[in-house]
Amino acid sequence: MTLHAISAHRIFDGEVFHYQSALVWQGDTLIGIEKADQLSADVTVTDYPDSTIVPGFIDLQVNGGGDIMFNSQTDVEAIDVICQAHRQHGTAYLLPTLISDTPAKITAALNATDAALNDRIAGVLGVHLEGPWLNPDKKGAHNADLFYDPSIDELEQFPWLSHGATLITLAPEKVNQGSIEWLANKGIILSCGHSNATSKQLPDETLQHIGGFTHLFNAMSPLEGREPGVVGTALMTDHAWCSIITDDIHVARQNVLLAKRSKPQDKLLIVTDAMATVGSKTNQFELNGETIRVVDNKLVNANGSLAGAHIGMDQSVAQAIEWGIDEAEAYRMASTYPAQALKQDNLGYLRTGFRAAATILSHDHQSQAVLVDGKLFSN
Repeated sequence: MTLHAISAHRIFDGEVFHYQSALVWQGDTLIGIEKADQLSADVTVTDYPDSTIVPGFIDLQVNGGGDIMFNSQTDVEAIDVICQAHRQHGTAYLLPTLISDTPAKITAALNATDAALNDRIAGVLGVHLEGPWLNPDKKGAHNADLFYDPSIDELEQFPWLSHGATLITLAPEKVNQGSIEWLANKGIILSCGHSNATSKQLPDETLQHIGGFTHLFNAMSPLEGREPGVVGTALMTDHAWCSIITDDIHVARQNVLLAKRSKPQDKLLIVTDAMATVGSKTNQFELNGETIRVVDNKLVNANGSLAGAHIGMDQSVAQAIEWGIDEAEAYRMASTYPAQALKQDNLGYLRTGFRAAATILSHDHQSQAVLVDGKLFSN
């Protein structure tokens, strides 16, 4: 089997930088990092001389891309188009994300993701169900008419994935404890989001089943003087990761930096919460029967409420670095920490035996190419 390599000025392996080196892989597996001038003649090399190679970016929350919303077209073809659109922004892997919808649509999303995984669609790691088990007081752009507290009998009817990652965002105060435990015991990753819970509504018996908090600061009860709310609880729950949107619209940069100081190093990670307008030709789409448009680089509905984000992962990382987050740490926030959140122990680092996945960035952090399971996609 042919050996392949990509060389660059710098390679960040998830821990340290290597200079004038090459990342070598065979098939879909990394062989290692070698000095570029010491590669054997039988290695096929693609050179990115002024670039930096980093572990492949992983986005846990992608609602759409390439003019397609996962809610509107819930099939394998849609997942492929969404993955292609986000590869243009450095995303190697993602979770297609279904915004609150009907049980029939949830079933379709699970079946489509299962088929995409079986078909080895490049870039799909599993699925994210954002709702419909949410709090109407923090519904955001979701349709609260779809919200309900699921019974175990209802949950058992869904065709849950037998492989790949399943992430569910729910409001714990709106879901019975038995169903929370049933989902957690099934190996599903639970994240608290679109929640108006008080700290008393997030006791340890519930938090032990919560792996993360979805888009920190957005659509959750705030930190106040006499009530920590979801925000305060998220910052104080060391075992749980927090995802955060770094588009300079959803969260003030000071709050991003505050969260970085407050959370354990590996527990704050970047997501885009991107919609169909990433890689779009129209800059608008339909959601819950209303038109969502890009206005002043914001995605808003008819009422002016934020409805997801219009940003790619490379832009998100560049923004975090501009705000003062260490460059290497920003790369980990977009790759290593998401991999750990999804329990993908063969992603997030450029190490021998890991999946052949990487993102190649220009000097100003724009994506130039993405390596996914040994296949190189150039922009």
